[in-house]
Amino acid sequence: MTGTKKKELSKAQRESLIKTASYASLTMAISLVALKVWGWRATDSIALLSSLADSVLDVLASGVTFWAVRYSLSPADAEHRFGHGKSEGLAALLQALIIAASATYVGFEAVKRFMLPQAIKAPELGLSVMLIAMAATILLVGFQRYVGRRAGSVAISADAVHYQSDVLVNLGVGLAIVITSWTSWALVDPVVGLVIALFILRSAWGIGRRSLEILLDHEIPIVDRQKIRQISLEHPEVLGFHDMKTRFGGNHYIVQFHLELEPDISLLRSHAILDDVEDTILSLYPRCEIIIHADPLGVHERRDRFE
Repeated sequence: MTGTKKKELSKAQRESLIKTASYASLTMAISLVALKVWGWRATDSIALLSSLADSVLDVLASGVTFWAVRYSLSPADAEHRFGHGKSEGLAALLQALIIAASATYVGFEAVKRFMLPQAIKAPELGLSVMLIAMAATILLVGFQRYVGRRAGSVAISADAVHYQSDVLVNLGVGLAIVITSWTSWALVDPVVGLVIALFILRSAWGIGRRSLEILLDHEIPIVDRQKIRQISLEHPEVLGFHDMKTRFGGNHYIVQFHLELEPDISLLRSHAILDDVEDTILSLYPRCEIIIHADPLGVHERRDRFE
């Protein structure tokens, strides 16, 4: 959510993009499950089974995203004054757990196939299935990454990371089918399945870590904190800046800080200065929620020890 020269989307445009992306993700996940069930039954490939297991859990992950983005877009109410944006962080955490479960299952099946290796049946059909899945996933990831950048949705961005890993999973499965069918190396199939499991676990770790940053009120990026501080101090009547606290609300920044002003100015003038600073910050960070406290210059008070 850093400052950008791109024209900011309206609320309606942003919500429409996010909802469309969630529809696309869920539809794609269900379609790929059907395709891979057919392919696995025809080939009996453990690598393709690992991809199918991943896609089954994709349906669950996409379903979570589908729910979360709608809940996160709900307006603030009496019980949720900061809105519902953190539901996107919760959705991303659930996605990470689902992805980790799929990796564990794939790894278990790969180990079983190490002990009982077998040839892949109908490799041409299996390869065709993976090529179709890979092409469809690439299109989805491209759209999701666009939505993540333009709309600032953490849940959609997490889903994009997930499906981005699926592109490599599908590529690996395709190669395993080709190599196993063209050679006598039957162990290539479970080896690829195990590598895929480890790769999926790595993706789950990245998504989970980012979701926890939201849920545990991690500070926003330092470049944005520095920019907000700079904007504030550029006002000619602002004489000091301290006690800045920030967090990411899932789809917007929440920022609070103190500004030091001349002690003898009127309350009306103090209010006007704070409004000027807030308006300038909002011109770069339109979805930022800002709380500013005015302090008279020279008054000693307890300061934030993290400054």
